[in-house]
Amino acid sequence: MSETITEHDAAAAKARNHPTPDTGLPPNQHWFFQNFASVQAALNYLNAAPAQAAGEVSANARNDGTVGMFYIFPQTVPLDRHKAWFFSNFPSPTDALNFLNDQPVQSDGEVSAIARNDGTVGMFYIAPP
Repeated sequence: MSETITEHDAAAAKARNHPTPDTGLPPNQHWFFQNFASVQAALNYLNAAPAQAAGEVSANARNDGTVGMFYIFPQTVPLDRHKAWFFSNFPSPTDALNFLNDQPVQSDGEVSAIARNDGTVGMFYIAPP
């Protein structure tokens, strides 16, 4: 596990650990936000044709079963037709990491997870059906 980054150290930690490119979204793309009544409603949205691409979603499954999701539209490239979005709950961040690092390993942009304050993890991820 990594240490908690404070507000004071956040910018320096990001610059040190993750240099960011100087490119933004194309002019026709924008970020949007939507609330969903359930995880299944969010999955139905993500997997509706054309399925939302990897790296273009930040979805958070809340403790009450609802989901808040930021997403890019229109998609840059639709998701590979041999993959889909799924969701799992994990009892701890360690269990979620074990899942992610098991074969086949999810690639960059194929995961959107939230470590909840009750110690559990809600994770949206892309995988073959």
